[in-house]
Amino acid sequence: MGATLLQKLEAALRQRNPQLAERLQPGMPETRIRRLLERAEVRGVVEPIVSLFSWKNGVNNDCLALSMEQASPFPKSIYMFMELDMMTAHFGNFKDCLAHHPEYAKVAGRYFPLFWDGSNSWLTVDLDPSSHSRIVLLHTEFEQMVFEAYGSFEEFLNDAIRANEENDSLAGFDKLKPVS
Repeated sequence: MGATLLQKLEAALRQRNPQLAERLQPGMPETRIRRLLERAEVRGVVEPIVSLFSWKNGVNNDCLALSMEQASPFPKSIYMFMELDMMTAHFGNFKDCLAHHPEYAKVAGRYFPLFWDGSNSWLTVDLDPSSHSRIVLLHTEFEQMVFEAYGSFEEFLNDAIRANEENDSLAGFDKLKPVS
C-alpha cells in the first residue's frame, strides 16, 4: 500500500514541481535503513520510515538552488524532505535535550522526524504501536509541542498526493489536535 501511494506522490510531485522531483535521491536498501534505525535506538512501528526512505532518501538541495518553498514536497509549505542520516540525528537530539528541557520527555524516543522546516518544527511519525503511525506536528517553540495532523501515515500520503495534484496546502495543518 505505502509503496503505491509513494509512487503516486512522486507522479504528482513531478507534475507540480519537476525541478524538485529531479532532486529526489534514490532510496536506501531496507536492511541499511533498519540497521541505522537500530543503531539510533528507534523502536516501535518503523514501517513508515522504512517505506519512505527506501522509496527516496530525501532531496538533494544544495541550499542555493532552491528556496525553502521550492524544496518542500508539499505546496505552500517549508517542510523539507531531508536524508535519513539527518533525521536520525534529529531523533537523537530530542533525547539529548532532556537534560536541559524536561518537556522533551513527551517526545524523546516516541516521534521520528520525517520532514523538517529548517528550524524548530518537524512532521513526525508516532512510533507507539497503538498510534496507528499517526503523523504528528512537533513544534518546539510552542508550550504545547505536539499536535496530531493525520490519524495514519496512509492518510498523510493520500493528502500529500491531493495537495500536489491540486497545488494546495496539506489539509492536516487545518485540523491540528493537541496530543497530551
